[in-house]
Amino acid sequence: SGASFVVFGGDFSGAATQVGTVGDDTLTGTAAVDVLIGGTGNDTLDGGGGADVLRGGAGDDVLSVGDLAFARIDGGAGTDMLRISGSGLALDLTVLDNTSLSGIEVVDLAAGGNALTLSALELLRLSDTSNTLRVLGGGSDTLTLADAGWVHAGTLTDNGTFTIYTNGNARLELQDGVAGSGLPAGPVPAVELSAIEAGTGGFVINGVSANDQSGYSVSSAGDVNGDGFDDLIVGARFDDPNGSNSGASFVVFGKTDGTAVELSDVEAGTGGFVINGVSANDNSGQSVSSAGDVNGDGFDDLIVGALYDDPNGNNSGASFVVFGKTDGTAVELSAIEAGSGGFVINGVSALDRSGFSVSSAGDVNGDGFDDLIVGAKLDDPNGSNSGASFVVFGKTDGTAVQLSAIEAGSGGFVINGVSASDNSGYSVSSAGDVNGDGFDDLIVGAPFDDPNGGGSGASFVVFGKTDGTAVELSAIEAGTGGFVINGVSAYDRSGASVSSAGDVNGDGFDDLIIGARGDAPNGGYSGASFVVFGGDFSGAATQVGTVGDDT
Repeated sequence: SGASFVVFGGDFSGAATQVGTVGDDTLTGTAAVDVLIGGTGNDTLDGGGGADVLRGGAGDDVLSVGDLAFARIDGGAGTDMLRISGSGLALDLTVLDNTSLSGIEVVDLAAGGNALTLSALELLRLSDTSNTLRVLGGGSDTLTLADAGWVHAGTLTDNGTFTIYTNGNARLELQDGVAGSGLPAGPVPAVELSAIEAGTGGFVINGVSANDQSGYSVSSAGDVNGDGFDDLIVGARFDDPNGSNSGASFVVFGKTDGTAVELSDVEAGTGGFVINGVSANDNSGQSVSSAGDVNGDGFDDLIVGALYDDPNGNNSGASFVVFGKTDGTAVELSAIEAGSGGFVINGVSALDRSGFSVSSAGDVNGDGFDDLIVGAKLDDPNGSNSGASFVVFGKTDGTAVQLSAIEAGSGGFVINGVSASDNSGYSVSSAGDVNGDGFDDLIVGAPFDDPNGGGSGASFVVFGKTDGTAVELSAIEAGTGGFVINGVSAYDRSGASVSSAGDVNGDGFDDLIIGARGDAPNGGYSGASFVVFGGDFSGAATQVGTVGDDT
């Protein structure tokens, strides 16, 4: 009739120094070579050091080693842990014999200043029943991933908090607090302004009074007071220092702590200084910006736009350059108008609204002084509201600048919009050195231009130059002296905001960012922003490297 016989293994040769029972056992070895066999319970095996053999058997076992001289460790069935109970030990699975460690689903570095190095392949070899390894430990312990391809895959809370990393089928759960090397970056957490308000991760700057609209415009200010900390400028276009809606701007000196800044304190000369508009309804502070070091005195300067100022007709607009200074005394733009502490830049004609946008321009003409750009979106060089932008070269004195003189090529140059209603100059900015020729370039937004449908918008990059000849954006459109960046679709309003972006991709050319508030990638008016990489557009670069290591 036949039969089959199951023969249990056992310590036939007397090699095992200790053998567990069917229960939960604790087996402790000596400094000599030990062979510990756990049996079928949830066992704890401590070899005591040396070339030990530890076999957990069935159950959830803990196999502990005080050094790395073990001959073989096999956790067996269940969820088994290798605990490194010594200190300052470095277990590198990438150089370990494939057969000397198996059946392990958890490694505990035990906060002993221990280190574990592994790859996805070694992780998968550790266990026949699981593709997951959990690593426990403390802040003195380190895990190193020796291969590429790992990705951050979220977090897990299970008797502690763990960060999950995956590489193909391999899954690693790393306890928070264990140091990591070679780990992929996780998602950047959102910043809650409520936390900033509470002084965590930054600080809040609070407006003075109801309806001031402080923060309508903001900008970096450079180091205005020369203390080594970069400063800030905040526009409050409806503040009322010299009549209703005369407007004010506040320079806030850089600082290290997270305490809130009250603009009422800055107004009183503590932690910065206020810049007060000239007259009612000027809306000074509608636009504000760092100006770079316009007068070359070593202090960064500022520019403040007041689009409803009336120097050359109603709403011709004005912009005010305020020279950097160290004290907190208030600046009156009426004094700047008179040539003390800076200079005024007066719009050309009624309703131009020059100063609607203002920005530093970098050193466009390469003379060592930082320059400025002022947008006048309703200027009419090529039809009603075609718009114009004015590059004003840096200078040391306080004499007023008339944009009509810039228009004539004296002290800068004008950039004229293409067609009626384009509103070129709606936004303006330095562009950095986009083409790598050593001169800083400019970018001008015209959100009502129509290259790809009504109001699709366009932005124009104007290469830096030394002379005062006028720039026609129609020529830029044709590829002379710069290039045009056309919006995608009707009503996208691309170019409503434009800015330099620094060197985003690290290729040595400065890049750009363009806002298209009416774009609809995720629903009507969800908006989009476009980063445009700089390049050797003008052929100025004699050699350009690759993404590799070049000589």
